[in-house]
Amino acid sequence: MPETAERPDRPLEEIEKDFADLVASRLPVWIAREKFELLWDETNLVAARLVFTTEGESYISLLKRMHETFESRYAEVPAETTLAGQRS
Repeated sequence: MPETAERPDRPLEEIEKDFADLVASRLPVWIAREKFELLWDETNLVAARLVFTTEGESYISLLKRMHETFESRYAEVPAETTLAGQRS
């Protein structure tokens, strides 16, 4: 079986930009939440790997900002909203 190469961690600035783009977008809530989860998982993975380093602290700070920003942006929108705009 061929070995899969581990993808290098993306720089913090790239993840921050993708998150800023997501928050500025007008995507339907369910799509925005899916994209947020992907960015969150990616950032969390790097933060866990670098937890006791200065660089890791930067990723942890980003996680906190992402959570606060996303939740305040979508606080009034139910998480269960579907494509048709109805709750599941």
